[in-house]
Amino acid sequence: MKHYHIKRAALITVFILFSVSVFSQVTSIQVLDSLSSEPCVNANVVISGQDNKYIDGGITDATGKISFETDRIVNLNVSFLGYIAYNGRIEPGKNYVIKLRQDLFDVETVVVTGQYKPRPVDKSIYKIDIVDAVSLQQRGVNNLAEALSGETGIRLQVDPSIGTSIELQGMGGENVKYLLDGIPITGRVGGIIDLSQINTENIDHIEIVRGPMSVQYGTSAIAGVINIITKKNNYYRNLLKANSYTDTKGNYNFGLYGSAKRSGHTLTVSGTRNMFQGVDIDLNVDTADADGHDRYMEFKPKRVYNADLEYSFQRDELLVSVKSQYMNTLLRNYSNYIDKVVLAYDADYHTTRSINSISAKNRISENMTWDIVASYTFFGRETDYITSDLYLLTKELTRTTQTVFNNYMTRASLTYAPEEKNFSVSGGWDINIDNGSGDKISDGASIGDYAVFLSSRIGFHERVVLQPGVRVIYNTIYGAPVVPSLNLQLGIIENLDFRLSYARGFRAPSLKELYLDFKDSNHNLSGNTGLKAETTNSYNFSADYKVYIGAGRLKLEPGLFYNNGKDAITLIVTDASSNSATNVNLGGRRTMGAELNTTFTSGGLNLGAGMSRIGETYDEEGEGDYLPVVYYNNYSFNCRYNISRLGLVIMSNLKYYGKTPSLAPVPEEEGGGYYRIYTDPYGDLELTLTKQVWKNRITIIAGGKNLLDNYEGITTGYRDFGEDGFTPVRIRPVNYGMTWFLKLNMKLGR
Repeated sequence: MKHYHIKRAALITVFILFSVSVFSQVTSIQVLDSLSSEPCVNANVVISGQDNKYIDGGITDATGKISFETDRIVNLNVSFLGYIAYNGRIEPGKNYVIKLRQDLFDVETVVVTGQYKPRPVDKSIYKIDIVDAVSLQQRGVNNLAEALSGETGIRLQVDPSIGTSIELQGMGGENVKYLLDGIPITGRVGGIIDLSQINTENIDHIEIVRGPMSVQYGTSAIAGVINIITKKNNYYRNLLKANSYTDTKGNYNFGLYGSAKRSGHTLTVSGTRNMFQGVDIDLNVDTADADGHDRYMEFKPKRVYNADLEYSFQRDELLVSVKSQYMNTLLRNYSNYIDKVVLAYDADYHTTRSINSISAKNRISENMTWDIVASYTFFGRETDYITSDLYLLTKELTRTTQTVFNNYMTRASLTYAPEEKNFSVSGGWDINIDNGSGDKISDGASIGDYAVFLSSRIGFHERVVLQPGVRVIYNTIYGAPVVPSLNLQLGIIENLDFRLSYARGFRAPSLKELYLDFKDSNHNLSGNTGLKAETTNSYNFSADYKVYIGAGRLKLEPGLFYNNGKDAITLIVTDASSNSATNVNLGGRRTMGAELNTTFTSGGLNLGAGMSRIGETYDEEGEGDYLPVVYYNNYSFNCRYNISRLGLVIMSNLKYYGKTPSLAPVPEEEGGGYYRIYTDPYGDLELTLTKQVWKNRITIIAGGKNLLDNYEGITTGYRDFGEDGFTPVRIRPVNYGMTWFLKLNMKLGR
């Protein structure tokens, strides 16, 4: 009898196992971001019965996938930080793709600029503004200047030949430090980095820190830091992306990106080619030759190549990366012939920049990490002077000049940051060595900057953090002061954060400001070896307040700043008629102002508005005799509406620049000194439509830029000192008018 029961139990067991094997089927689920189609890694997935009792659960893998065995219809719950949870039902044996929508109230972008470790932006002790990859894509952004154009408080100054400069907190040029994954970008001309040379197709996001960051990043970080964070392939075994862009003004761009990931090894290659045919808007006096032919263009033809190659290896906490980035630009200047002579004197400007770096970071213990980066940057500019015979259609290279700059940089830090304690400390070194050579710069021009820095993060309360810091600098040309900083973050009231900071900034003149004489068809910039280093004491305050209104959220971000500088290095136009300019020291410079940014989010609607009011004043001799403060306003407005059922995003952005002051010199024969001139106000409007097709593999962006049809910037207030003096009005090109564009992005990954 006993054997009978054992045999019966065995038969039942076999039957059950057989039934499960026959009727249970594997159900596969992949969780993706609804906008980018990136996999949601480590998303929490749970299945339950019709009675809501738990059956099984787990987290998604590196491709966003997870599988279950089930023999019946079950409930599915998917949750992921920063996204709206999904609830539904799944059937056995089927494959599902779940697309999660971002919870706009709960998205916390992780930032790295000035941080001990990657930290959510709301928990950063610095006020950091983020420009994310999604908004860059939906705006159809073509270069870094366009990427930053919509930010409140950032003013763009467009130069058709050498690029676009940025003004931040009333300061610009060399006072803003640009970083690419934490590595300084070199190659400024007249304080300007041509932002069209930066490959935006490989940008993950941009971090903008306002105010001095000299303790963390040294010289040139007086007005703030703009850190460009490139994309990393963290998910796909194989990934391929392509993009193309065309518009009604003769821009034709194309780019490719490919990445392969195998067992901790990742190889990424990308490249772009941007081609601009040039636009003549007839603002220059040299608009036509004797026969009425016109070869001269204010916006000159330009071709830009970008190429990036990166290899990285990660095992546990160790990450090693080797990267090489290459840029080559060709800018053509065509001139007109005069008085029936069919010879024109043209020029080709070749610019090459190569950034090569190796970086590593690792965790020594549970609480201690280290990181180190070393880089070499080459920046070369070569000018070919060409005589063109317009009758025989021949060209002759008559002369070539070349200027080269080299930058060697190494930076390292050691950080002690225990998770459960309220005290962290970080210190390290930061070394930058620059040298230059060539036809337009003095032989042996070099400058070195050697620094050590130390800062600590002290938490007195869960939401009260104090961070003091200090930097000690040795500069090979200039005596450098000890640079301190003090930052405080207060979050003792729910939904309200305050940030207060004091920092001292230090900036030694660059090699170009000291030695470079730069001349082309539009510029005559002279170096000034007598420049002094400048220092600034800066005070910043900002607040962040969130108000929830029904299903929506209103966010208010007011801010104040005050910068008091000594020996401020300022580019002065010495002769407006010939565009002659040089850098000089002003005894004192003060900038002050306020900002207010507001955003309202509800469902698929996002509205934003911002205003900045900036005041400037200067003391020529440093004796306390400041000019009256002059204030000017900037405004920004943006709207984005996501129609999810159609997969369509509509976006518009408006930026308005108020009447803005600058300085012009009084000729020595008139007593010397400086007086104010003013640039007239103007606005910029863009509108874009974004549509994803083919299971979000292809994104189509169409729209218009510069819809207010701007062409010229007008500066008035010049004093007329006679026939050989300044002209009362200066007209310069700022844009080439209304532009309609179409952009296509494609992404394939597995």
